[in-house]
Amino acid sequence: MGTRGPSFFHRLLDISRREISSVVPEFGVAGSRSAEVFHGEGPARPRLKRFGVSDLRRFALLRWLGTFGSVLIMIGGWGAGAMPVVDNTLWDFPIANLMGRMLLTSTVLVFVGIGFLVTAWALMGYFALAGPREHGHGWATAPVMVRTFVAWVIPLGFTAPLFTQDIYSYIAQGAIAARGLNPYQGGPVDLLGVADPLARSVPLVWSHSPSPYGPVAIMGGQVISWLTNENIMAAVFLYRLVSIIGLTLCAWAVIKLARRCGVEASAALWLGVLNPLSLLHLVGGIHNESIMLGLLMVGMEWCFRAFERPLDESPSGSELPSPVSVEPTTSASTLFTRRSILYFVAGVGAICCAIMVKVTSIVALGFVWVTLIRSIHRKHAWLLATVIVGSLLVFFVVGLSFASGLGLQWLTVQGGAADIVSWMSITTLLGIFAGFLGSLLGLGDHTEAMTSFIHVVGLAVAALWMVRMLVATYRGRLHPVGGYGVGMLVLVLLFPVVHPWYALWAIIPLAAWANRALFRNTAVIYSIILSFFVLPRGLKLPAWSVTQTYIVAAVSFVVLAALGYFILKVIEVRSPGIVLGHQDPALTPKPRISRSTHHKTTKNTDNRDRSRSLR
Repeated sequence: MGTRGPSFFHRLLDISRREISSVVPEFGVAGSRSAEVFHGEGPARPRLKRFGVSDLRRFALLRWLGTFGSVLIMIGGWGAGAMPVVDNTLWDFPIANLMGRMLLTSTVLVFVGIGFLVTAWALMGYFALAGPREHGHGWATAPVMVRTFVAWVIPLGFTAPLFTQDIYSYIAQGAIAARGLNPYQGGPVDLLGVADPLARSVPLVWSHSPSPYGPVAIMGGQVISWLTNENIMAAVFLYRLVSIIGLTLCAWAVIKLARRCGVEASAALWLGVLNPLSLLHLVGGIHNESIMLGLLMVGMEWCFRAFERPLDESPSGSELPSPVSVEPTTSASTLFTRRSILYFVAGVGAICCAIMVKVTSIVALGFVWVTLIRSIHRKHAWLLATVIVGSLLVFFVVGLSFASGLGLQWLTVQGGAADIVSWMSITTLLGIFAGFLGSLLGLGDHTEAMTSFIHVVGLAVAALWMVRMLVATYRGRLHPVGGYGVGMLVLVLLFPVVHPWYALWAIIPLAAWANRALFRNTAVIYSIILSFFVLPRGLKLPAWSVTQTYIVAAVSFVVLAALGYFILKVIEVRSPGIVLGHQDPALTPKPRISRSTHHKTTKNTDNRDRSRSLR
């Protein structure tokens, strides 16, 4: 009796599988494509070279150019920034009062400053990506980039809020908590009243909305409200100080994580922390993302320190050792030491604080979880890791929520921002297009329903992709920082609401891991374009006024840039070796002595010595 062949159902299934695979692209092993696109075997950088005097002078000029741009933004922001409706003490200063009467001129000044800042940042990439020199490190080292960050941030710290009015929502929500009210039970106008000075400056879209931020953000606002006695401008500058501290924490963590991932720290700082979006929106716009990202990145670094020794990570598709793991052991003596426990608890605590600023930070905890699973190396490691991470999450979130006096109600008011129509969101645009197409076909206007449906589909796809990145990290094909960054990149692309600074959710962690030119070039182009995307006041202006502003700003930038180039050339011709108006001995090349001259000098010296000895 012969063997039976495959049934009709199996043959049909096999044919269908072959047909589908010929049309649908193959995804491959989880994490393999992401590693190839974002991270290479070696740092992707230009040809190594030794910087000369002219290169060092160019870098100094770029640093001063960026500082000049920041100063222009500061001055223009006094007139074009998002000022409070009442109690604006900044107008007591003559320059701010004058700039406040010239909205379009101030706006032009801000955009010209952004032009100089963006130009300096983009050209500085040549030095940041140059890599180590033949003997030692490149000149644009991490400390040099940190000093550049300080020079560019200081002017931005003294201007008005830029590109958004969200800061006044933060101030009002902090005042609500300071007065013993619950900011999750209503909006600032509902709880403070229409006549309250703090509520009057809140944007209309947030005036009746409960706070979408967690208790850590609210407690921070509560402390600021107490310290400033509800003085609105004092609160603005204190919030900005917190934003600068958050971005400084980011800088520290990015340096450490970049070294773990084999990326030049200077390149990571340049792309992530010195990014114009970070400076303009996290410092200038005073967004909560600054302290959120600072806590998150520091938390990830502390968690990775809890594991004994880092291992190099390779982007191939095979089973690889984890980039952050410990030696296989069946005892808890190596992993669960006092030092490891302290670092891990502190790291998870910092990430939980970031979660209680913005709940999207919870994604980072997933990558810490899979890294812990890989590091335990014992039976039922996933269960033990789940218990450890889950217990710490509950302890910190529940403990801080009730310690703030607000409870867990903040978890029920998430998603309020999704009601905004965001033109930068791909899923929102697809929903609007689907509604328009339905109206065109006579099916009725279903824009709202289609937009909501596509939002859900987009978030589902992002969640599946996040699971894929978790699997890739567990298999050792991606560094946890890389897996988190790639996952957040897809989440931002498919998020229902997207603002220019949301891209920093992905750019900052990826700056510490991704070293491919494709990603870096794409991030640079995106950052440059989006730097000019929002008006300084964060409000709409008539179309002709906006067009006129951009045209005048572009012409002014070209004229000032040409004038500056001409002045530098004149200085260079008249006084060679001058760096920005003063002689720098360290950068002045030493005169070369010819061989014959050196021989004559040596001979004369010998003759003098001989004559002295004869005497």
